[in-house]
Amino acid sequence: MTTFNYPSTAATATRLLKRFGAPAELIRADGPPVYNPETGTTEPAETTVQTTAAVFDFDQKYIDGTLVLQGDKQAFCAPGQRVEQGNKLNYKDDTGSMRVAQVVAVKPIAPAGTPVLYVAQIRG
Repeated sequence: MTTFNYPSTAATATRLLKRFGAPAELIRADGPPVYNPETGTTEPAETTVQTTAAVFDFDQKYIDGTLVLQGDKQAFCAPGQRVEQGNKLNYKDDTGSMRVAQVVAVKPIAPAGTPVLYVAQIRG
């Protein structure tokens, strides 16, 4: 029985995203809290990693007003960096401006445990 080459599929997805997508940044709140003396509060430390993403509007039929809201977008992200709920995605919108959106849901496409693509719902 032959096995399917999932790493090759992941490399193809990355190549296509680099060709048709755009560089983006994932911002993760994954460090110990940092005290901000100006506000008197603690804020989570953030780590920024580079990725590649293609961002699209949701088709109108998926916007139900509960899980998917008007203005939500769908981001297809390269498998090189794990995308998780709560991350922020810094990406170029269709006008060329940089935008930051919150990842509200993510679905990893990972057959046989090998991430090939991350499909994220972003808001903001």
